[in-house]
Amino acid sequence: MTIDFLKYKNFFLAVSLILVISCVALMFFWPLKPSIEFTGGAVLEIEYQDNRPGVEEIQEKIKDLGLEEVIVQQTGDKGIILRMQSASEDAHQKITEKLQETGAFEEQSFEAIGPVVGKELSQKTVLLIIVSLAAMLLYIAFAFRNVPGPVNSWIYGLASFLMLGHDVIIPLGVFAALGNFYGVQITIPIITALLTVVGYAINNVIVVYDRTRENLVKSRNLSFGEVANLSINQTLSRQINTSLAVLFPLFAIYFMSGAALKYFSLALIIGIVTGTYSSIFLATPMLVAWLNFRNRKAKKR
Repeated sequence: MTIDFLKYKNFFLAVSLILVISCVALMFFWPLKPSIEFTGGAVLEIEYQDNRPGVEEIQEKIKDLGLEEVIVQQTGDKGIILRMQSASEDAHQKITEKLQETGAFEEQSFEAIGPVVGKELSQKTVLLIIVSLAAMLLYIAFAFRNVPGPVNSWIYGLASFLMLGHDVIIPLGVFAALGNFYGVQITIPIITALLTVVGYAINNVIVVYDRTRENLVKSRNLSFGEVANLSINQTLSRQINTSLAVLFPLFAIYFMSGAALKYFSLALIIGIVTGTYSSIFLATPMLVAWLNFRNRKAKKR
């Protein structure tokens, strides 16, 4: 049975546009919270031997130390992570002394990063994302330079670029909300997850576009829209099965790991779900929508 995906292409494009606008609005009203890797600061991770105190109790103990904003997060069964904008070694010792009053614990790690290093890392991360997206655009345009049919290879590249933007903006919008309500910060692992999503999503798109290219050669009696719909149906089971095979272990990591991997896996889960959705409901339908727009514009002349 062939599913007519293009019948509802305007609906899917509208839903995606609403999601993207909503996520951009979330990031505007609730700016993303960069971690100390980008802003500079310190992270202290400890593991309690017996009962772990509550977040409020820990904040109450260290509030008299004169520190700037301190974010306290629980991790695992007995772990605590404290994120501070800055902390000298002297402040580090005072914090651990105060925390000893809440119960016996073992210090797992203490990491401090200067603001200069954080700023440099932030600039390089932004540059890396821009270069990655631009490279994807150029690669698609080059790979499909000889594709037959009415759509130029640069349109394939532009559609892929817009789709990748969709797949990155939606997870970022979710993390903007999580940052506002739960203090979740954007860390290096989350950035790594988003870049992985870009690679995963472009792989799915190439599968659909490559099948479209093959069908354009084999089925010259079909319209571009019919070829596009046929290509989506032919690659549908592969995309769903591949995504499920990746999502199952990611859900296991999310529910069973500590804080370090929890949000890394969450970023991957959201990105892979949106990437699978966009490769099925957006990538090729965007080409058809553009072709229909071009044809209507040509008829008006």
